[in-house]
Amino acid sequence: MSGRSIRYTKCVISVLKLFLCILILFCSAVIGLHLSQQLKRRLDVLLDFEQLLHHASIKIEYTKGDLCEVFSDNFARFDFRRDVSFEEQWKRFVERFSGFMKEDDIKLMLEFTDGLGAADIDSQQKHLALYVKLLQEHIDNARVNIEKRSKMYRIMPLSLGMAVSLLII
Repeated sequence: MSGRSIRYTKCVISVLKLFLCILILFCSAVIGLHLSQQLKRRLDVLLDFEQLLHHASIKIEYTKGDLCEVFSDNFARFDFRRDVSFEEQWKRFVERFSGFMKEDDIKLMLEFTDGLGAADIDSQQKHLALYVKLLQEHIDNARVNIEKRSKMYRIMPLSLGMAVSLLII
């Protein structure tokens, strides 16, 4: 091989290494942002459920409608039908958000239907108030997780990408 072709090969390898390093940094930054956004999405979903329970409490008190009517106006536009049991529909509704919530969040929301609709309006109001308070604990936990882990989730993958890029160079 001539000196010229060796320099050309080294130049091509250098450009490929640079391109690979940029690609690794970009991918690691995207992964970090995705992990950080999942924490925020969990908080948003829990806040939406809290708002839904507040609206349901008001509707039960003033409209005295059945559960399907009370919960049909929700943040996910899930339509509760009267020809299917409310518990089954609620389970499907909650499972739509299983990718965003933790296992204990899902468990809490699935337990919500236990005893709902089986008592007078005052008891249902108390039931809703209880679950709003329980949900508030999960919301507080989600906020703490965002404060503690959000920056870490953005920085760690990027740092790892930088380390790998330095090893490549």
